[in-house]
Amino acid sequence: MNKLDGEILNKEDEDKERNKFGQIIREARKKRNIGLREFARQVKIDYSRLSRIERGERPPPDLETVLKMSELLKIDRNELLRLAGVPKEVISNVEEENIENWIPGRVCGKQGKLTLIKSGDWKIKIVKEPEKKHISLGLRPEDITLFASNNSFSDTSARNQLKGKIKEIVPRKNYNWIKVDCGNFDLTVAITDISLCKLNLYPGKVVFATFKATAPKIKERPNS
Repeated sequence: MNKLDGEILNKEDEDKERNKFGQIIREARKKRNIGLREFARQVKIDYSRLSRIERGERPPPDLETVLKMSELLKIDRNELLRLAGVPKEVISNVEEENIENWIPGRVCGKQGKLTLIKSGDWKIKIVKEPEKKHISLGLRPEDITLFASNNSFSDTSARNQLKGKIKEIVPRKNYNWIKVDCGNFDLTVAITDISLCKLNLYPGKVVFATFKATAPKIKERPNS
């Protein structure tokens, strides 16, 4: 049995959640008349792996893929993340107190339709145009994707790429919290065990954190 945050989760419970996850995906996919191969292509995983996930023979995919599945199939993301084994603290709601990352910054201009926010050495692109000049940008751990090099950045639709160094890795069930030092602020990122091994992440390693311009929440800073 595995223990996490004071809770005991046995093998039978894990199998039930895995089967439920696969069942929800399969039923939602068929309801929307999306073929197995087509859906696998949309979420960028092998169709045979997707088939085994739907049958409960394989664990849920990485966090980013689970979120993509939720978006495409119009499934409640919190329920899907719970069944995928994501810790409660990662499954955050829209309330600001559940946002792990707050980045201080100020509006410094525009780039096309995007607003530029200056924070330390970084210029972060967001879709919203804040009413105040001095703000904080909120990011959930699951809204950020890590890459071991900047060569893969072009494969994503994310507008922001921040270079940093890993400070700490905290294991949490099937996921890990990676704390990345980006200069004048830290970022906490949630990734799976599979991604942790695949990217060969360890404290001190330089990584690239990416996120979409639509991801940050905006909070006004005092005296702004």
